[in-house]
Amino acid sequence: MIQITAKRNQHIDELEVKGHAGSDEYGRDLVCAIVSGIVTGLANALYEMAHEEDIILDEGYAHIKLHHPSSATDIIMNTAIIQLKTAQEVNKDYIRIMEV
Repeated sequence: MIQITAKRNQHIDELEVKGHAGSDEYGRDLVCAIVSGIVTGLANALYEMAHEEDIILDEGYAHIKLHHPSSATDIIMNTAIIQLKTAQEVNKDYIRIMEV
């Protein structure tokens, strides 16, 4: 199961993604591929557009900590969370999202 945690203070300032979906064999798991694509795109957008650099992308794990959250980063983060929730809707057994 992929577990996603979004932390929100005044802005969404942290996102952690961990685990593997296990919906298919390694290398053929489309749920993992979907989540990886969304999170990698999010990381690239935050780096390119907001100059955020506290980003870890590793196999089965991603962590993004914003040091300069703003209304612009909120748009980027919320867009990614909406995409992840959309993926969760059709893959309920493999993705869990918590917002704290």
